[in-house]
Amino acid sequence: MQQLILLGFLLFALWLIRRDIAMRPGLSVAIWIPTLWVGIIASRPLSAWIGSGGASDTLDGSPVDRMFYLTMIVAAVITLSRRAFSLQWVMARSWPIVLFYAFLLLSVLWANSLEASFKRWFKETGNILVALVILTESNPMQAIRAVFVRCALVLIPLSLIFIRYFPDLGRRYSQHSGQMEATGVTFQKNSLGTMLLVCCIVFIWDWMERTRAGEKGWTVVDRAVALAVMAISVWLFFLCDSKTSMVTVAVATILLAAIRLPKFHRRVSAFGIYTVAAVIALLTMDNLVGVTEMIVRALGRDMTFTGRTEVWRELFAVGTDPLFGTGFMSFWDDRFYQDKLPNWVAFSAHNGYVEIYLAGGMIGVGFLGLMLLGVAFIIKADLKRGGSYAVVRFAVFVAVLIANFFESNFACMTPLGFLFLLVAIGYATPRDEALAAAPSEPDDLALQRVAPHVTPTPVAGAPHFP
Repeated sequence: MQQLILLGFLLFALWLIRRDIAMRPGLSVAIWIPTLWVGIIASRPLSAWIGSGGASDTLDGSPVDRMFYLTMIVAAVITLSRRAFSLQWVMARSWPIVLFYAFLLLSVLWANSLEASFKRWFKETGNILVALVILTESNPMQAIRAVFVRCALVLIPLSLIFIRYFPDLGRRYSQHSGQMEATGVTFQKNSLGTMLLVCCIVFIWDWMERTRAGEKGWTVVDRAVALAVMAISVWLFFLCDSKTSMVTVAVATILLAAIRLPKFHRRVSAFGIYTVAAVIALLTMDNLVGVTEMIVRALGRDMTFTGRTEVWRELFAVGTDPLFGTGFMSFWDDRFYQDKLPNWVAFSAHNGYVEIYLAGGMIGVGFLGLMLLGVAFIIKADLKRGGSYAVVRFAVFVAVLIANFFESNFACMTPLGFLFLLVAIGYATPRDEALAAAPSEPDDLALQRVAPHVTPTPVAGAPHFP
């Protein structure tokens, strides 16, 4: 019975994807490179899917996983080499990201294993190449939505099927509490929450754009499927009890929905100011009445953030180099530091900022801050020019800032980290050229500006804690 249900769903999912392909004409076959990439980093390694015996929580992965990532990166490079766009223009415009990843590469030199650290950096940098495959499509905004919507159509319902009918695949016992946890297509409940967070943000954006554009091909059946997927997402959020992802997707949804209100729609450029004002008001209220503790307790958590503060205390106590750290992705397989940690601290700092501190020390945190500040100014400039994509970039940026307080997503091969790089880069060609190919973005078209001409040149080739 379980096998018939799974087979029936896979056939239905294939029909849904074929239907989605038909509704998004103009996308190249190469869009399957980022789709497969996101599908794997948002769920579980390829070795686990095919049952080759790859470990679920290793930093290096099995030979099958390494071959998959290398194949996807090579395919991305070949694809980009055949497309006319200016890599120099992209790098110059994305200088904060370039500086951050250049420092991570430099930190490989003082890692305990230079070879292993470099391999992890190379795989992480593949996110940028794969993201550029999306952004060099003729309609990049449609391409972004296609990748994540197709992943959502498969991974979200499949998670429910795994939890309900294949408990050996969709559930696990917590090593910390011993309680049963829902993990779905991932290996950890927090990973399931992150997958839902990323898919839901883009899924909601796609829904808004389709309804606003009034696409004739988007029938009642398509709306019913979208609503069903969102309903399953809500149910999975409660099953995995990932409060961080719940709050983050709620904030992102509010920001995405705000553009549909006439008052905010006319003042898209003020989104950043409104957000800063809201943060200042929250901090003021927190000092006066302890609003943060009230919110945390209302979510069923305590001020240790379900033990995360204890994890951070233990990590800071091991004595890594405060300036340079231990080298990129080197801390978690360095026996010198691991022997100093209790066994309940396993393979994740559960905080993106602490994770970077462990890898690169205060200098690494400084480069991270510089990247975030630079990306914030880039997105602020895009907000001034208006358009729904600018709001999406801003919503994802805010979501990343929030989520990284409780889970590691910077340079950690997570779907949220990939989405952040995607919106941080934003465009692979000048904005007016990218938006000119996006007929489903009426507001963006109305707000186009003339950008300086750029002559295109061919391009040469984390573990659970409850």
